[in-house]
Formats: sequence, C-alpha cells, structure tokens
Amino acid sequence: MNVLNFVKDIFFTLKRTLLFSLFSLIFLTSFSQSFEQELKEALTEKPKFEFRFDSRNSFINQNGVRVIGVKAGIQFDKKLSFGLGYNQLWSKIKKEISVDNNIYQGTIGYYYFSPYVEYAFYKDEKWQLSIPVQFGLGESFYTYRIAEKRKVLARKFVFSYEPAIAFEYRFLDYFGAGMGVGYRLMIASNKELDEQFTSPVYIFKLKIYFERLWEDIKP
Repeated sequence: MNVLNFVKDIFFTLKRTLLFSLFSLIFLTSFSQSFEQELKEALTEKPKFEFRFDSRNSFINQNGVRVIGVKAGIQFDKKLSFGLGYNQLWSKIKKEISVDNNIYQGTIGYYYFSPYVEYAFYKDEKWQLSIPVQFGLGESFYTYRIAEKRKVLARKFVFSYEPAIAFEYRFLDYFGAGMGVGYRLMIASNKELDEQFTSPVYIFKLKIYFERLWEDIKP
C-alpha cells in the first residue's frame, strides 16, 4: 500500500467514524429524557432470553467476505438487549505468504467474541428499528499447510468496534428476520497482517422469539 492510499484509508475511516458519532450524539441529545426514562422502565421488567444468528458481509482489502455469528442474551421489555456472541470469518481468502524464504498458499483467519448491546427506538407488532453496537475481542492470523499439517502464522489479538442501525420484521410467531448497515472499526489491529479489516458492514439476521415459544409449550 503506497502512502497516498494509506492516507485515503485513514481519512475514510475517520470520516465514517465522525459521521456516525455525530448522528448518535444528535439522536441521544434530542431524545435524552425519553431515552433515559424508557431504559429505566425497561430495566424494571423481567428479562427474557434471546438467541439469534447473523451474517455480516464486509470487506478485507477489496475482497467481499462474510462473517457468521451466533448470539445469546437477555432482553428487557423488547427495548434493551445485552448479550455475548461468537463470530468467525466464513469466506476463504487466499494469500501468498513467505515463511523462511519459502512461499506458501495461505488463508486469512479471523474470529472474535462480541459483547453487545441493542436499543430498539421503534417497535410495533411486526416491525422494529434498533441501534445495535458490539465490540469484538479475538484474533486474526494466517493459516497454511506443510506436508498436510496445518500451521498458523502471525496470530495476534485484535479489538474492534461495530456500531450499526438495523430493522427487524416478525414474519412468524416464533421467528423474525432483519437487515442493517454499520461499520467495523479496528481499534487494535494485527500489525503483522498486511490486510485492511476496517470496513462498512452489511448485516442479515435471523431471530428466535423464545418467550413466545415458551408461552405456547409450557403446561
């Protein structure tokens, strides 16, 4: 990557981050009193278990990739959710890597655990609009093979921040589906990988409404 492209990437990242931060600040300032009151009321309700799958499409360098994740947590009054997820790079991105002056065909590896919080600022019987935010704590690395043995190179800790805005539609009694857009910002990246993980993110998710399922099956 030359200096000009590096500067462009930094400017693009800062611009996206500042724009999203400005939007969040305006939103929270405009609705601060109702927002605070809603959260207080929601936290007095009995929490309910939630479980969801999601697929996050983004980019590593200029390659489109998919990260598959599962999440489990608790939800208060269908407004506020907390939980933990696990996410892993599903796409196979090939990379030539040099080890001891030998060239191998490698693959990029990336996984992370994701504490998350989600606030639903609009909902009715079928639709929900929300602001999900998750942090990613994991590792990125290269994998390659020597004599059919899997090897790992440059495994390092990474830390990311992923804010988004999303909608969800409840299409059956027990299931819902949704989409969203966001941005993955690498706060701590793996300097030994010549890859760009900071990227826009496009989210597709499937949610299971366990509270409704339990109400229908319990004696």
